[in-house]
Amino acid sequence: MHIAMIHLCNNGFPPDIRISKEAHALVEAGHKITICTKTTSAHSKKFETFEPGIDVMREDVSGPPSWFARRKANFTLREAWVKPVVENYLDTCKPDIVHVHDFPYLPLVLDCAIPRGLPVVADFHENMPAAKRAWRSHLSPYMRFKASILFNYTLWRWHEKAAVEKCKRVVVVVPEGAERLLKYGLDQARIVTVSNTEDTTTFDFPVERADQNILDKYKDKWMVSYIGGIGPHRGWDTALDGAAHAAKLIPNFHLTFVGTNDESAARIRNYADSLGLGNSVEIINWQPFDTVNSYIHASRVCLVPHNDFEHTHTTVPHKLFQYMICKRPILASDCRPLKRILEETNSGYLFKANNAADFAAQLAHIHSHEEEAMHKAENGFAAATGPYAWKHDATRLVETYAALERELV
Repeated sequence: MHIAMIHLCNNGFPPDIRISKEAHALVEAGHKITICTKTTSAHSKKFETFEPGIDVMREDVSGPPSWFARRKANFTLREAWVKPVVENYLDTCKPDIVHVHDFPYLPLVLDCAIPRGLPVVADFHENMPAAKRAWRSHLSPYMRFKASILFNYTLWRWHEKAAVEKCKRVVVVVPEGAERLLKYGLDQARIVTVSNTEDTTTFDFPVERADQNILDKYKDKWMVSYIGGIGPHRGWDTALDGAAHAAKLIPNFHLTFVGTNDESAARIRNYADSLGLGNSVEIINWQPFDTVNSYIHASRVCLVPHNDFEHTHTTVPHKLFQYMICKRPILASDCRPLKRILEETNSGYLFKANNAADFAAQLAHIHSHEEEAMHKAENGFAAATGPYAWKHDATRLVETYAALERELV
């Protein structure tokens, strides 16, 4: 089948780890992929072959023609000015099926695909209604109230229910994400779990490839790292509050954030300074893939400190499995998917979400039980290359499309 993957959120393509892995798996199964995305400053070419079997189409997705159009789209979840772009994608690449990444553009794509007789698969990287609520939690009371109107949780759930009922399949990243869709009355057989797992076919970075300068930089520090983007749901504030306790318990304690932007870096630095953490907290903006992985290998502990939100109880990040493959000890909050995976595989430590004192206590335990921690890290590697390897999720995705192909004959 020819599958059009619609990806209009975030920063275009590439990069997107999940989309790349899914596209590779489907191409290996004999399908053709066209990734339909938007032009960006980094990627302005209208059409290119990304890899054999994977083409990329890009169109300019400009802002709304008016303030009123934007406000209307907040409530209808249909950006009318984007509709011609989606229609052009579908009419140009002529796919057999449409695979929509993330929820915000799903209602609009359905409006374009259904009249053309094209079946739709929804791929929910996140629980987007809950994510919107989590992302506004750090705002001032006025801005939080305004955002709750413009991105209303109940309305977004209503749109989500109406949209998934029209989809042939809905892909989620964890079973906990499937549970909430079942509450809409969606048939279990239409929900597929394709997680954000990795394995050595998608993520192969042994310590021998690490930058020796980075390893040497931290060899005399007890370095704990947070890798990835910053948002109120990700628990960077809990990590800093916990670091203020841990720095008093652990000699040469050092907390490094890798992957920030200028705005989030300033926010972290201001908060760290207010806690008196000074040079024990380091903030490093976005880095290339290999550099990031060198920081993972330099870490004594790698963090997934998600705060307690509905959103974080229904998703799991790629970095959890990347830490596992790098054989690093993991400290994560007890949000449901993290707790389930780490307890099932005995591959890391848990602290109570939002609880800085428990975060620090767990770090102190790891510091004084490093042999135990490395045993858990070995368990993590075994899990990430065994039952939690990407090959199993790839198989579920490929089998889903095989079933759809039989249904559509």
